[in-house]
Amino acid sequence: MEYFEKQALETARNPLSLWLRYVVDTMTKIHEYDIQEFTDHINSIDEHIKFTSEEEEEGRIPFLDTCVHVADDGSTKTTVYRKPTHTDQYLNFQSNHHLEHKRSVVRTLLHRAKTLKSEENDQKKEIEHVKSALRTNGLPKRKEKVIVKDKGTQKRPMAGIPYIRGTSEVLARVFRKHGADIFHKPFNSIRQNLSKVKDKTDKMKKCGVIYHIQCEDCENDYVGETARQIDTRLKEHLTRTSSAIYDHCKQTGHKINPNNTKVLTSEEHLWKRKVKEAIEIKQRRPSLNRDEGLELPRVFDSLLVSRDPSPVM
Repeated sequence: MEYFEKQALETARNPLSLWLRYVVDTMTKIHEYDIQEFTDHINSIDEHIKFTSEEEEEGRIPFLDTCVHVADDGSTKTTVYRKPTHTDQYLNFQSNHHLEHKRSVVRTLLHRAKTLKSEENDQKKEIEHVKSALRTNGLPKRKEKVIVKDKGTQKRPMAGIPYIRGTSEVLARVFRKHGADIFHKPFNSIRQNLSKVKDKTDKMKKCGVIYHIQCEDCENDYVGETARQIDTRLKEHLTRTSSAIYDHCKQTGHKINPNNTKVLTSEEHLWKRKVKEAIEIKQRRPSLNRDEGLELPRVFDSLLVSRDPSPVM
């Protein structure tokens, strides 16, 4: 975009007096007679980059979350902008989310009201609007006043854990006592269960997985991990002389059906994938593995022995 806008502005017939850009949204000050000409000009720079324009109406024009108001004397002021379809629906305070998430909604809306409003009267109106919207979303009156504490500039270690009401709050207090902060994330949401943005990837084309291979003719099995596609890794198992699976098939005459390979879990991060592989090996005790993978702390031993193997996909 930087290269594009430099080329577009330098070759424009009538130079602009204002060009502000955030990612791909821009605000431009241009004479009304030159709007269409300039729009055609920037749309001719690159066939893959096209702009649409929105003109000032009744002295107002939105830009991101801000609405710029232009007075008759040329002066400007800013207010918070909401789309016509905005419903003032936020995270309900009766929902099963961590209290800090609910507080962050209040802090964010009040911070926006105080920073995007350039006049005091508009700021007061916006704050009252925010309070009314929050009460509609179940905010108790005693929570309306939120004080943002200064945590200083020193960075503290962070850890993310799934949110479980009653347990996560206790863990957060324990972490803080030891100089660490934690943030909570949902582990089973409606979006995760219902929203499938991408087409399902074929099992053999998946990358970053822990997999389980079962011999077709006996009970011998193998657990491994790979960052590449499963079918690529399986070809190596069946053709490389250094592979335990290759040795087993050569010595016994048994066969491995690649299509029966099971994906135990997915993990893109290398270290986390190694840990999950070691856990699966300890739980399943695959006979063809020559080692147990990554060495886990001894504290895991009693936990993993008693657990059933994770469900497979």
